[in-house]
Amino acid sequence: MIHSLRPLFYSGIMLLTLFLAGCSGTPTRHLVSDVCMIKVGETDRQEVLDLMGEPDTKRMVTKETEEWVYYEEDPTFMQSVPLVGGAFDSNGYNMVVITLSGDIVASCRYSGYDEDEFDWQDDYSWQETEKK
Repeated sequence: MIHSLRPLFYSGIMLLTLFLAGCSGTPTRHLVSDVCMIKVGETDRQEVLDLMGEPDTKRMVTKETEEWVYYEEDPTFMQSVPLVGGAFDSNGYNMVVITLSGDIVASCRYSGYDEDEFDWQDDYSWQETEKK
């Protein structure tokens, strides 16, 4: 009888391991709040790295000007499900573009998109007029 429970026990251990592995991940950045601490003309390169971490992409605009892009998706609950989470789309995204001139921040732009942002376009009731 004990030998017949052994496969069930090992299956349970495997499922628990997969579940816990799915719960671990990279820490989430909070671009909206982190970007508020950057001051154009004052914050330097190292301070940006300390606040925001390494950028997702970098590119040289000119010899003295560099652009750093930080990007994060706003994940749905279903995206956190192990094994199948990658099949689901996110709720939207946040993006910060920081331009460095030398070692000082020259500009800092935040943009975000929420999948529900344009739902108002599907509601035509605001166009209705009263019939007389």
